[in-house]
Amino acid sequence: MNIEIEYKDNNGLITNRNYYISKLGLIKHMAISGQRYGSNSYKILKAIGMYFQYHYYLDSQSLQNDKFSLPPDVLYDPTEKGQFSNIIGKAIADFLSKKIDNSIHTTNYEAAMKINGLAIIGSRPDLLAFANNSTFAIEAKGYSRRSVSNNDMNQYKQQSQNGSIPVNFTVASVSYNLYNKVKCKYHDPDQSNHKLDTELFTQLTKNYYSSFLDFIEFEDCKQIKYNNEYFYEVNILSNIFNVESTLFKNKLFNYNIKLILPINIKKYAKAGLEIDIKPFIFENTETLYIDTDRIGLKLGENRI
Repeated sequence: MNIEIEYKDNNGLITNRNYYISKLGLIKHMAISGQRYGSNSYKILKAIGMYFQYHYYLDSQSLQNDKFSLPPDVLYDPTEKGQFSNIIGKAIADFLSKKIDNSIHTTNYEAAMKINGLAIIGSRPDLLAFANNSTFAIEAKGYSRRSVSNNDMNQYKQQSQNGSIPVNFTVASVSYNLYNKVKCKYHDPDQSNHKLDTELFTQLTKNYYSSFLDFIEFEDCKQIKYNNEYFYEVNILSNIFNVESTLFKNKLFNYNIKLILPINIKKYAKAGLEIDIKPFIFENTETLYIDTDRIGLKLGENRI
C-alpha cells in the first residue's frame, strides 16, 4: 500500500510525500502501536487476532490499490469499521514517526504517564515517541471521510500538545479516505529545548523488550543475519498453538509466521536501549518486515 502524505515541517513548509507499507508491516504496527506491555504470548496473540478479526479490511487486491477493503454487507458493522479506522490511524502514525522523524521506539502515552507517576486525567496525545535524544508526542486519528480541513488539523495539533510529559515537539497524524485511497496529514509544530528523559526511555524500552524475551528459549529459535546485524528467528505459531487438529492448523494457522527479534534482546530487556542507538533501516519485502526497533515478522511460503 502506498500512502499519500501531506507533511508540514516545524517551519510551516508543506511538501507531498509517498511511503509504501506492506500488509505484514501494517499488521506489526496495528498490533504494537499504542499498546501497553503484556506477556509475550498475549502480544503475539494480539497480532494474530488483529489479522483474523480485521482480515476483511485487509484484502490484498484493495491494498495494492492503496485502500482498505470493507466486509461483505452481511458482515458489515459500522462500530467495527470505526474501531478499525482508529487502529489504522495509530498504526500509520507509528509507521510515519519512524519514516519521517526517525523514532526508535513508540509507546502508549498513558503507559509512560503511569511510569512517571502522573495521574491519568484530562486530555492527552495517543503516542509517545523517542528519537536521537528527543521525545515527541503524537495525536493519531483515522477516518473514512474523504478530507480533513485545516481547522481540523489545528484542533488535532492542539490535542497533541495537551500532555503532561515534557517533549521536544508534537505531531498531529491524521489518516483519512481510508476506503478509497489512503491519505495522511502529518504535521509537526514548533520545537522546544526539552532534554530527553533517559530514565523514562530506559524503563519503557526495558518493558518492551522484556515482553518478547521468552521467545528466544523456544526450541526452533535460530540466529539469522540481516544488514550485517544478527537476529533471532522463531516460528511463533508452532510454539504457542500446540494443537493436534489438522483442520485447525491447516485452515487457520498454516502461514509459517516467524518472529524476528534483535540478537541483543537480553541486554535491552535488562538495561533498555542505548540513548544513541541508531534505528535499524531495512529494505522490507512482502514476506519480511523488520521495524526500526528491530522487531519484525516473516512469512513462509504461504501468504496471508
